[in-house]
Amino acid sequence: MPEGITHGVSRELLAAGELCWSRAYLDLEASGEEPVQSAASWYERQGVKGGVEGLYVLGEAQYEAFEGPVTVLLDGVSGEVFLARPDSDDVLQRDLLASSPECLIALAAEIEAVGGKASYGVAAVAEVERAVRQRLREADPELFRRTDDRPAHWETALTIRALAWGAGAGGPEELAYAVTPVLVEDLATLAGEGSVRRFEEAELPAGLSHGPTRRLLTEIGLPVSDRCVLSVDAEGPLRTLAEGFPENYGPDGEDDEDESSTRPHQADFLLVGGWMYDFVVALDGATGRVELPDWWDDGEPAAYLHRDLSALLYTLWTFERLRAARREAEHPRTPGPWSVFEPSELLDSVAEGVMRALDPEAFASESHFWPIRVDDGHMGGLLE
Repeated sequence: MPEGITHGVSRELLAAGELCWSRAYLDLEASGEEPVQSAASWYERQGVKGGVEGLYVLGEAQYEAFEGPVTVLLDGVSGEVFLARPDSDDVLQRDLLASSPECLIALAAEIEAVGGKASYGVAAVAEVERAVRQRLREADPELFRRTDDRPAHWETALTIRALAWGAGAGGPEELAYAVTPVLVEDLATLAGEGSVRRFEEAELPAGLSHGPTRRLLTEIGLPVSDRCVLSVDAEGPLRTLAEGFPENYGPDGEDDEDESSTRPHQADFLLVGGWMYDFVVALDGATGRVELPDWWDDGEPAAYLHRDLSALLYTLWTFERLRAARREAEHPRTPGPWSVFEPSELLDSVAEGVMRALDPEAFASESHFWPIRVDDGHMGGLLE
């Protein structure tokens, strides 16, 4: 233990390994090293000299930062914990993360506890955010007081974790998720003040034999918005892909070999709507599975898009909620009182993992749509 760490509780927690963990988007594994490294030693290779005195490295923030790693530092005398990184003048800047190591542990525990939902829906997300924010404040009132009620890191972490309350798991023989009409209404609003289309039974063809999907289309609906990733027509019956694009589904592609689909099994799939990159979303009426066509004969993207419409809607809603949080971070009504923390960096780093957890098969290989979208540098980052 470095002699410079004179704060008694910090010494005890470090010695007991209580500050060596990875959770709440913080990786404190570095605090398990012997000896605990000083900030001066840690930053020496980068030529940083100013602002490092009396600080010791607990670890790093668990996200990629544009201007270099964000470290988690302990003040050896006061026990305060900071997020830190150097500025353009090679002087270390820092934001208060917790007023003590005990508070750091308590704050991280509150973020990790956001889960195990008994209810779900857009209202549940708002209630979880409200309740956990209050518990965060109670866990470290000094932190909230000193940051004008806007501490770095914690509220963005809470925003991300609370999205898990957006929908519940579906039951046996049901869709993947029990999405609500309000979630679809919220998705339509997030994507540009749109509306929700709920289909009439007469608009659904007999080929749509999957009962849970029929109920979703009639009772829950789909978003209609000119800015939504999923572009659904506001009226008209669901058609098959062969009806919507006869040039792509002629007998053996003989109508136009250059345009014919290499996935002829999708000819009788239902055309749900448009998708990014001029694709369309195809629905297997028998199973509820959602796929993308391959009209350019290159095998990409993979056919699988989502397990069913509920997984598609919940993933899109999560995507748009993360994008909305990022837009607010990029152009805040009131700039945050931070020198180091950038909410967009945390949001960008975790977005793929959050969406992957909702439908792992949608991210199964680089040929699936969402990984292609993640790697598309022309579109910017996933949330841009």
